[in-house]
Amino acid sequence: MTHRDFESWDEYNRRLKAATAAGHPEWVRLAATIKEAEGDRPYFTGKECKHGHVSPRYKSSKCMVCGLNGL
Repeated sequence: MTHRDFESWDEYNRRLKAATAAGHPEWVRLAATIKEAEGDRPYFTGKECKHGHVSPRYKSSKCMVCGLNGL
């Protein structure tokens, strides 16, 4: 990632707040977008999925919680 690709401090802080509120501040270290994730690696947007979960996602667009619960 180059400096030009950095998401911005505002976006980083938003993701950090979401990760901390979910009890996992380490999630902010994951890629921020599906493009950055490359392949099957998880990424963390900090936004709720359609079921209201805030957790990392996979390329399939399923959040980890939805995948574990079969949603």
